[in-house]
Amino acid sequence: MENSGRPAAAGKSTGSYRHGLARPASYKIGYSLGKWLPRAVLFALADLLADATHWTNPEPARNLQANLRSAFPRWSEREVEEFSKRIFRNFARNLVDYGRFPTITDEALDRLLPSVQNLHFMEESFAKGKGVILVTGHIGNWELGALFFGRHGFKINVVTIPEGSERIDSIRGAYRTRQNIRTIVVDGSPFSSLEIVAALRRGEIVAMLVDRWEGADGVPAKFFGADRRFPRGPFVLGRAMGAPILPAFIVREGSVYRGVVDPPFFVEEPEDEPGARRVSESLERMVRACPDQWYDFAPR
Repeated sequence: MENSGRPAAAGKSTGSYRHGLARPASYKIGYSLGKWLPRAVLFALADLLADATHWTNPEPARNLQANLRSAFPRWSEREVEEFSKRIFRNFARNLVDYGRFPTITDEALDRLLPSVQNLHFMEESFAKGKGVILVTGHIGNWELGALFFGRHGFKINVVTIPEGSERIDSIRGAYRTRQNIRTIVVDGSPFSSLEIVAALRRGEIVAMLVDRWEGADGVPAKFFGADRRFPRGPFVLGRAMGAPILPAFIVREGSVYRGVVDPPFFVEEPEDEPGARRVSESLERMVRACPDQWYDFAPR
């Protein structure tokens, strides 16, 4: 799931901020090695690659550390540095699991993601037949969330902006297609808006990453005490379609993952700010719980 919001409101998305690990070669290596090597060995290799990337890619490391200082002002510089390295390592480990998804069995997937807290919120929202607007952020393993919900009978559509690399777009597209995850590419065409509306009318899930946005049309909300803007699209769509907005996250705990689904809410007022505050609060709560899985490499 990539940054989104453009379908229902004009504006500018920051898109995907790519650093040294998010390259086509990293994805291809992950897919190749994931078929043959044990996960523990892959994690050890991923840690080495992450440490090297942290050292040789100073710009995303600086951005990440600046964002950590802003969110956690009481942290010492040593803590900021330690968490920065851990975040790079966890991102690399995500790529390991991402590479294993195409060949993983259903039984192995159930072991990898044994529980989803408050799954009933998703089930109840889905049962209303209005579709569900699932919002999440660059925390944990959002791609695993799409796979999990798709495997459990939920029709899911992932709103994606072009990565900026045709090879990465192709890799992600092929993987999602094999897992029955539909991708809606938001590239400025009006047809993407029609696809999103059609998916909601079919009562399906439309999943969006919403934590990277800039532009005058964004909806303001406080995030860790600072002014941030969120895409207006989810709130406009929720109001127009009567679809609930549901924050959800997948985070790693030890060697497995757990899902967290927050209570859904409806956008019934003409203003979008209350909805943006709800989303911001959910994101902030997850970042506080799992700061070493917050992949905010983009400059602010």
